[in-house]
Amino acid sequence: MSKLTQMNKQIFKNNLQKTVDEIKQSKNINSLKDRFLIVPIEESGKILDSTDEMMKRMVLTEENIGGKQLGINDTVDVLGGVFPKAPLWINVSFLGIIDETAIFKLDTSLRFRKPTLLQNVETGHAPFKVIVE
Repeated sequence: MSKLTQMNKQIFKNNLQKTVDEIKQSKNINSLKDRFLIVPIEESGKILDSTDEMMKRMVLTEENIGGKQLGINDTVDVLGGVFPKAPLWINVSFLGIIDETAIFKLDTSLRFRKPTLLQNVETGHAPFKVIVE
């Protein structure tokens, strides 16, 4: 698959939705709503640039996102604060259903990169990757 050359809120949202739909289909999940728990992941030995540090210290803080289940638009707003840069990778897994709402965990890289450097392009919905547990 070719490199991703663009990233904006709509592409990011569409790719997240494709990932969620893939999980829902594989696990036969029927839910009225979807919510997302963002979990920033510190990568040992990886250096954060100034954009990464800003997102880590100001946006992806425990106070802002810790334990909060966000809707898709809020999730895109939080993770898309520096478009066209996006998290290098995001692993998406299904946590469960609460009151007809599917809860997904987004293990998220703290490294924000331009679209051509994003991982998981082969999935067709970079930077997202389905994790089936």
